[in-house]
Amino acid sequence: MCVKFHDEENRLEVNGGASCLYNDIQKLSIQNEDANFKGKTKPFTHTILGGATFMAGAVEPMMYVGIKVVLKDNSVLPIYVSKEKVLFNSDKYLNDVKEANAILKELEKRLHV
Repeated sequence: MCVKFHDEENRLEVNGGASCLYNDIQKLSIQNEDANFKGKTKPFTHTILGGATFMAGAVEPMMYVGIKVVLKDNSVLPIYVSKEKVLFNSDKYLNDVKEANAILKELEKRLHV
């Protein structure tokens, strides 16, 4: 799993070292970030909705599945579930979405949402 829950400290830690307190979290959502923009812009600024883009190309977009954690100061703590680029509805994509849903449920339990 790409996150660690430190319940005794009420803290979430993302692989890579970033962390936040549970009560600093304002909003959570599973999103698909366009692989062309990962690491180049603010996390989850360029997302792909339902695997489709509005570009007129015949090439399916590659993406990273993740959870966008918006904090109360409006900063974003990204949790990238995909370790590599995935295609919409591929086995890797579906597994990453399943893992993202499991993480989201664990977070929601801790936030009492």
